[in-house]
Amino acid sequence: MASMNRVDTGAVFKHPVHCSGCHEASYFTLRKIAGVEKLACPQCGSDIDLADQAYESLITWAKETTAAIDQIQNSAR
Repeated sequence: MASMNRVDTGAVFKHPVHCSGCHEASYFTLRKIAGVEKLACPQCGSDIDLADQAYESLITWAKETTAAIDQIQNSAR
């Protein structure tokens, strides 16, 4: 019987998040974006507060996307 390694695409796929401290965008995984309230900017070390209203649509999109990934992965088992 052949086995297949399943990859959690939510932990692999990344999306840019803009830092208001250094005005640069850095890439974070969808799971990270959907699951935490703050990210540390790898460029300047500032906190990126995802609770800020400016990130609301990004958080919603990341949560919906990871939920869809989970649903697809669970149905493939």
